[in-house]
Amino acid sequence: MRLALVRSGCAIGLMSLTCIACSKTHDRDVQSRPYVPTAAEQRRIDENRADQRLAEERREEDRRAEDRRIAADRRAEDRAKREARRDEPIAPNDHVVRAGPVSASESIADARCDREVKCNRVGIHGKYPSHGACVAELKHDIRSDLRNDVCAEGVRAKELNDCLQAIRVEQCGNALDLDAVIRIKACRAENLCVK
Repeated sequence: MRLALVRSGCAIGLMSLTCIACSKTHDRDVQSRPYVPTAAEQRRIDENRADQRLAEERREEDRRAEDRRIAADRRAEDRAKREARRDEPIAPNDHVVRAGPVSASESIADARCDREVKCNRVGIHGKYPSHGACVAELKHDIRSDLRNDVCAEGVRAKELNDCLQAIRVEQCGNALDLDAVIRIKACRAENLCVK
């Protein structure tokens, strides 16, 4: 019986050693290699990244262009408000707020040149080399149309604002030059001048 117990004890000991030995499969940890894309896959990845960067740059440029357009519209509105404040004094029986021909021609030229900038006609490849050159040329021409003998009593502020608005909403596809501005009904001297 002792022999049987010793044998059964050995058998239990051997089984536990076997169980311990079976639970450990490797002496070291297995490390997998990271995935390395092929050259063609890497080119596609790089092209996708480049396309994403270009799309982001385009969105940023569009946002900047929209910001510039909004700023130009605000400047034009501010100029029109300043012009309205600088109007000539109102005659005792005159209920029409007036602007002088000089300030009116400056406002029209400024609005027109803001539109030229918006339509990319100012700069190296544009009709005018700069915004200032555009204003100087147009102001002189418009002033001759609104000269003192035609607009001796001044320019109506409401009609001037209508003219400025008509210039602002004119589409860029139209070839709007000085003659076209005068042809805009709201910008004609007979509509602007106080009679």
